[in-house]
Amino acid sequence: MPANEATVEVFWRAYETLQPSERRALAERILRDRKLLDDFFDHVLIEKAKRVRGKTLTLSEYEAAATSKVAC
Repeated sequence: MPANEATVEVFWRAYETLQPSERRALAERILRDRKLLDDFFDHVLIEKAKRVRGKTLTLSEYEAAATSKVAC
């Protein structure tokens, strides 16, 4: 198991041992930490975007589309 996965596993297991009141306190603390909350939202948006089916464009098609959007 890679080191980063091992660290995540340790934190996850620690979370699972918390009592409901401790879990609530942790959630409240996370919600007050704007930077951490932004990180969570970023990960959610990235995962959501990964599921969106896109269209393959050539560079010239992309540039033409980008230019037309700027001109509007």
